[in-house]
Amino acid sequence: MIDKTFINEHLKILEDCVKNASDEIIEIYKSDEFGHEEKLDGSPLTLADTKSNEVILSALNKISADIPIISEETFNEESLKSLSETYWLVDPLDGTKEFINKTDEFTVNIALIDNKKVVFGIVAAPVSGKIWFGSVFDSNNYDEKSAIGKIRIVMSKSHKSENDKAFLEFLNTKGYTYEVIEKGSSLKLCSLADNDADIYPRFGPTSEWDIAAAHAVLSSHGGSVVKIKDNKELNYAKESSILNPYFIAFRNNSLKSEFLPVLRDFFKKLV
Repeated sequence: MIDKTFINEHLKILEDCVKNASDEIIEIYKSDEFGHEEKLDGSPLTLADTKSNEVILSALNKISADIPIISEETFNEESLKSLSETYWLVDPLDGTKEFINKTDEFTVNIALIDNKKVVFGIVAAPVSGKIWFGSVFDSNNYDEKSAIGKIRIVMSKSHKSENDKAFLEFLNTKGYTYEVIEKGSSLKLCSLADNDADIYPRFGPTSEWDIAAAHAVLSSHGGSVVKIKDNKELNYAKESSILNPYFIAFRNNSLKSEFLPVLRDFFKKLV
């Protein structure tokens, strides 16, 4: 049974797991011997991805041999047709491009999915050593009021799209002032949880493992990740694709309530 007791019993092991995975990544990061190659989809793969994945799979199998694991590095499209209701969802190195480019902005991500929702997530930033974690069982109550003033928008360093530019232009036409903050990997969502940014619009492709762990962290801090198509909370365990639809993340519900109606006209152009 996945409940608060399950999370609390295994939290220390999970923290040690992402620390150990981070250590493996940093050792390779400092060596400059990345073992860089291209996967079939053209995305990069390094020795750090592989080593981190080995550490995580070993730890998760010890925690719960009966809970399946879906990891970016071992993913098979066929597995979507027979997904378990509960499974671990892993990105052993999110931000491989940032890793290769040595921007320091990459993360280790482990999420727990149950009944198509992310119920727990832990994220580690190997360079800073910072770890975030959160679950739906956390009792934090965040009801901070956030009148829209200057909007802090976090966007990708590596994946800016024409839709991103159009979104900023839309804000200009509506008279909003904003600041763009660039971050890599799941640090974008973590920056919302840390109150370093207000919104994160994503109008390009992401996979479920890219954001699930940080989604749980943000939710535990009172934030949300909503689908642009229907403004409902993003869910997981899709049988058709591991890819996420376009979404926008909000730091808290007050921002979502005030800002989401403003964006509906723009969203109509995207769906």
